[in-house]
Amino acid sequence: MRFLQFARSFAVATSLCLVAATAAHAEDVGTLTPGKIVAGVDANNKPYSYVDNGKMTGFDVELIRAIAAKLGLSADFRAQDFAGLLPSVANQQIDLAAGSISITKDRLKMVDFSDGYLTGLLSVATLPGSTISADVASVKDKRIGVVQGTIEDTYSASYLPGAQIVRFPNLNAGFLALRNKYIDGYFVDKTLVEGLQSKYPQANIADKLDISAVNLPAGFPVRKGNTKLEAALNKTIGELVADGTWMKLYLQFHPGYPKPTDLPPYAMK
Repeated sequence: MRFLQFARSFAVATSLCLVAATAAHAEDVGTLTPGKIVAGVDANNKPYSYVDNGKMTGFDVELIRAIAAKLGLSADFRAQDFAGLLPSVANQQIDLAAGSISITKDRLKMVDFSDGYLTGLLSVATLPGSTISADVASVKDKRIGVVQGTIEDTYSASYLPGAQIVRFPNLNAGFLALRNKYIDGYFVDKTLVEGLQSKYPQANIADKLDISAVNLPAGFPVRKGNTKLEAALNKTIGELVADGTWMKLYLQFHPGYPKPTDLPPYAMK
């Protein structure tokens, strides 16, 4: 009997120690909930964050899962429109946001960012018969859709001078507008255009106008002043680049893209 009481007491004590250790570890990296990273994502943002067979996945999602595993944490994903991601981080509703979110000076006024972990191209998607071409002047007076709050939205005036910008809450809403010819073109990340081409081959979507965004790499936004989480993310991203995990995920979710020669971290220019 005494042995059973001792065993029970030992088990309870061990459990409490494990909980305490997990809580302390989570507190060390600045997450809101001990033992967990809560990430906000746009669930219609393929290949970065999307639902496949009932499971959230994508380059950013799997990278966060790998980061969480390195830190001994679980990863929890909360879907919301892109425009609400940064306010949710700033208001401490989530630990970070993900989905190829570029680091910009304006965004840095609201949140802090991890090191840049991804760069890419922006593109104007069009339907067959469009007069939009590789010449940026061809968008003048055209109705061009953007996802609200993205860098395509923020920098539309400089990227696409003379265009009439129409804003949408998420990727699918803008695509429906393009398919119904409510807009003439859709200005989004080039990889997202390729995702739409793959998902809706019958639409014959073209991407005629590409614009480099290498000066605005994507990072993970975190609450301002949360230096613990920022440092933990930066350290872990570096480890995942070094051990090949980053490259494996990049090639998995960017099939057909050339293997990058320059690896993270990337800096805003």
